[in-house]
Amino acid sequence: MGNDYQLVIDDLFGSNYKHRTLRTVFDPNSTEWLETNVDEKISILRRILDSNRITLKDLIFSHKIYYTHGLENKRHVINSIEDSLTVLLSKLL
Repeated sequence: MGNDYQLVIDDLFGSNYKHRTLRTVFDPNSTEWLETNVDEKISILRRILDSNRITLKDLIFSHKIYYTHGLENKRHVINSIEDSLTVLLSKLL
């Protein structure tokens, strides 16, 4: 199954990038979330979105598809996206 957001991340950071599933950005209940601070998470998102390869809406949609129907089949991961965005947006405001 193709994952637009993972292709973008591979292009920007390389296919061995340890945060390529974006759980460090979108899943505050994961151990991956703890591997970066809020500023690093914002920097990861900004680099992806500044590339003009994918919109935030499409990035989140692709992330949800991956964790709902992809190899991972971890539906609980998509339930935490709003929590993570709340944390990240509060830092920006």
